[in-house]
Amino acid sequence: MSLRKKLNIAKNYVLNRFKACEFAITNACIAQCDFCDIWKQQPKVFVDREKASTVINRLADFGVGHLTLTGGEPLLHPNIIDFVKLASKRAMHNAVLDAAPRLLMRDAILQKLEDAGCDLLSISFDSGDPETMAKSRKIPNIMGEMARAMELVKKTGIKTMASVLIWNNNFYHLEEVCRHAKNMGYDFISLNYPTFSKSQVYPLGGEAINFSKEDVIHGLEEGIRLHRTGKYSIVNSDISMQNIINYLRDPASVKYPCHGGRHVLFVDWFFDVRPCMQLPGVMGNMLTMKERDLNRAPCNDCNMSWYRDFSTLFQGLRSIPILLESLSKSGGII
Repeated sequence: MSLRKKLNIAKNYVLNRFKACEFAITNACIAQCDFCDIWKQQPKVFVDREKASTVINRLADFGVGHLTLTGGEPLLHPNIIDFVKLASKRAMHNAVLDAAPRLLMRDAILQKLEDAGCDLLSISFDSGDPETMAKSRKIPNIMGEMARAMELVKKTGIKTMASVLIWNNNFYHLEEVCRHAKNMGYDFISLNYPTFSKSQVYPLGGEAINFSKEDVIHGLEEGIRLHRTGKYSIVNSDISMQNIINYLRDPASVKYPCHGGRHVLFVDWFFDVRPCMQLPGVMGNMLTMKERDLNRAPCNDCNMSWYRDFSTLFQGLRSIPILLESLSKSGGII
């Protein structure tokens, strides 16, 4: 991450204006995951280039220091490079999500992403077993394609993160998954907590994540153990994972509520702004709303990982240990 981006994050954080945003630029996707129904949506939507550029500029004006371009599959959008370039121009640390590694091997896309200032590629990684990965994502030979794509990424300056969903195939052997990700060359590992969503734009669920709270807790406790070994660069903090365990056991015991809609937000492919991808309510449209409209009260309604992990950074003095841990990581961003 460039010094300019680091200074932008630091400035906005000190001014209590720092925000992190996921911007879903399309609902088109190659993967057909068991736990996500986005790929079923019709019609397929790709955000307009000019309007999306306006949204990115407005997000920067609102204090967004980290922008994740997501979907669907954002690499399917014909203007993905333009969006990354604009985010970098506005000094936003940026990440691009990817569920289909084959897309990283086409049209010199990695060199274009590097030249545009992409900081991080977050790639779905649910299992170390090739057959399991192919079955869960419905992409034949996905692990072979991922290995080849990772070889190409390593020739660039872009960091990589294995995005590991805790699901009913891996919650008892997360270390095996993390070991495979590390051996493949990923710089970081993020653990995604299983959750259900009836959102019209981002429906989540299915049998793959339909298991008991105690089993989810087991997976999170294993994540904490693996984090503490220091062998794997897991970006989720111990405190955040323990916070989710507390939420699952007794929501009233949670010390770190979610700041979705204030410091963390989701913008969908209609440019509607939501506190997170799960909740149905719309706070406004990014093309017209004001920064003061992002004033939603803290929430404790779900265990959506990305939003709750980031939210632990905005809890006053309690956030200091988490902030120091985040700053000590080379990525600098949860």
